[in-house]
Amino acid sequence: MSASSLRLKGLDHVGIMASDFEKSVDFYRRLGLTLLRTREDPGGVHVAVLEVGGQELNLFSKPGVAPPAGAPPAGMDHFCILVDAASPEEVTAGLENAGIEIARGPIKRRDGIAFFVHDPDGVHVELQLKA
Repeated sequence: MSASSLRLKGLDHVGIMASDFEKSVDFYRRLGLTLLRTREDPGGVHVAVLEVGGQELNLFSKPGVAPPAGAPPAGMDHFCILVDAASPEEVTAGLENAGIEIARGPIKRRDGIAFFVHDPDGVHVELQLKA
């Protein structure tokens, strides 16, 4: 089967490493993701599955392994979550109420407004309000 014959349907989930499992789970819950389940695998690997809009974010954390401080993981620049809000001010107020600092934004885009926040390990999370 060649790549051109694949019929991709959508993004199911993204998996990222977290240096502080509880802190990262708390951040994504405050951001508005729903915690579906957690588990601890043999060897102390912690896993959390969070959901937003039918897609999942999987968090992994294992003893002795931590992403570089302040930098997103190699190969990942950011991921984007669509926001359902009436205005950019509503997004700003929601982030302030959740205690999440805006790193950049609001930024006007051709198809909406973007905000960037950073998770506890520096992963850039874009929040986009479509026009």
